[in-house]
Amino acid sequence: MLWITGLSPAGCKPDLDSCRLWTEPQTPGFYMNGDFVIGGIFAFHEIRAAQLHQTATTATVLWEVCLMNFRHLRFNSAMEFTTQEINNRTDLLPGITLGYQIYDSCTEVPMAVKVAFQFANGMEPFYNDTDSCSKSAAAAVPALVGETSSTPSISMTRMLGLFGIPQAAEDEGICVEYSESYYRTQPLSKLERVANVIRRSTARVIVAFVHEGELRLLLEELARQQPPPLQWIGSEAWIMDPEFLRFNMCAGAIGFGIPSSVIPGLREFLLDLSPEQALKSPLLTEFWESSISCSLKGSSEGARECDGSEDIRALQNPYTETSELRVTNLVYKATYAIAHAIHGVICNDTQCDKSAKFTPWQV
Repeated sequence: MLWITGLSPAGCKPDLDSCRLWTEPQTPGFYMNGDFVIGGIFAFHEIRAAQLHQTATTATVLWEVCLMNFRHLRFNSAMEFTTQEINNRTDLLPGITLGYQIYDSCTEVPMAVKVAFQFANGMEPFYNDTDSCSKSAAAAVPALVGETSSTPSISMTRMLGLFGIPQAAEDEGICVEYSESYYRTQPLSKLERVANVIRRSTARVIVAFVHEGELRLLLEELARQQPPPLQWIGSEAWIMDPEFLRFNMCAGAIGFGIPSSVIPGLREFLLDLSPEQALKSPLLTEFWESSISCSLKGSSEGARECDGSEDIRALQNPYTETSELRVTNLVYKATYAIAHAIHGVICNDTQCDKSAKFTPWQV
């Protein structure tokens, strides 16, 4: 987001346009410098309602918790791993170092949009080197990976204008009784209304194209007064998530899943994390302390201090789970796709040009 204003300070050219960022830039959760820096955005955190105050007619959120999403931390590590793998190759971007800026969307559309603006504008607070803001404020990254959820991704796509998403639907031989939508920032009364529509409906098949966070809230609301048996058809966002096995009403759910794959070397990369390395990153520190339940050099109150005997290889959580890599493989392939696109713009048969200037549209 840019704020454009005219400034005429002493000693400066009169009527020189100057641009400055409207708000403080978001700090990347993970960063590595390079000749060309690509962007990434994943939902490292998710806000969940932790306690509800319920009466006969209302339900109010008393407090919320912000939980780390270990699965999305794995997506981030996959992007870091892929970038490192590309930088070690001699046939792809030879002599070029690929860097990255990776941000936390917190599973929130406003944060994703803010990061989208930042990818377009960069992090410099002022742009006044020339007499044109458009000349001085070039895109900060040529391309980006993420977000893995459709709602923030569509919002970012519309802001950046990198590509369009055409949508078409055709119904044949079926009757659609209702179509409802819900987002976690909407009032709880909206969630209750959607749940009541499902309970009172005569439809027995539900197509749930929804993020796992919203579906979790909906199923918890439905569990208070379960509807008749339903056949759920799910999107890949939740149909492969084992957490939903705890909801009996989801038994027999079917859906579309991304094919699983194997990424050689990724598991070793994920497990190559020491307490010293974790301390260098607030996000990795949070992961270490919440996973192993110990404090790194007293950084968490009330927890025992890590004594060095902790082994990340003994963990069994979504970060270390690599038996079925689905979205993770998409992150891997997307990072490679960007690298090949940049290679096609700045490299010829023999060498690559570090000083090459190009626009995101060329990638």
